[in-house]
Amino acid sequence: MNTDLEGLLEFLLYIGQAKRTFRTGWIIRGVEKVESVADHMYRMAVMSLLLPTISEESKVRCMKLALVHDLAESVVGDLTEFDGVPKTEKRRRETEAMLYLTSLLPADVGREIFSLFNEYADQKTIEAKLVKDLDMFDMLLQAYEYEKLQSEGEFLEDFFSGSAHNIKTTIVRQWLNQLIECRSSGKQYQLPSDSNLNTMLKHILYDDQGTFLYNFSSSDLRSKSHRLISNKNKLDRSTSSSIDTTQRLTNLVKGLKHHYN
Repeated sequence: MNTDLEGLLEFLLYIGQAKRTFRTGWIIRGVEKVESVADHMYRMAVMSLLLPTISEESKVRCMKLALVHDLAESVVGDLTEFDGVPKTEKRRRETEAMLYLTSLLPADVGREIFSLFNEYADQKTIEAKLVKDLDMFDMLLQAYEYEKLQSEGEFLEDFFSGSAHNIKTTIVRQWLNQLIECRSSGKQYQLPSDSNLNTMLKHILYDDQGTFLYNFSSSDLRSKSHRLISNKNKLDRSTSSSIDTTQRLTNLVKGLKHHYN
């Protein structure tokens, strides 16, 4: 077996772990359906792509920093002040994690990723400082989304009061001012609807009232999915019925809900 490819595969599996590593602060404050570390880094990378006032070289560097900056959390988790871990110890753990992760890669790529991690942590370059502001802005944008999604007013105000003043760069400050104005004015941005509702998943993940079945066990979801697909295939093969497929699926979900109750 190719040992270089073995290491690459293990590295990518750790990237996958970042998709399953939750952001601690949201859970502590009672947020439902919290984002992962990978979710956070992805939108930061997109934000970097949208920066209008920097060179293409700086933009690419910001994207790389955004994609790397929290990668160690796929190993050590999203450590916060609630864990009682001093900043120096947190840095040590994250550095060890990055040393291991980058050791899995070809030397040139590993050195680049480790260098990017240290650049962000040291906060000495213009790009690192800019990405740090993007990190805080994404957190505040996410807080705004959760407040709207849970319809609980400004229950995440402590994120705004504790972090907004730390954003310094001009362009990110402009984005933040727009967000704060929107939040304080009560303007109702129409959040995008759940795209799962556009697919068959609406019949699997939601009940008749549109409630997300977040706590369904994996076996129940698997069984429900198989039943739905099986019944849909039967319906697709049938040409004699005038009943709409969507109505059939709705009736099926009602039956499944009664079965689970």
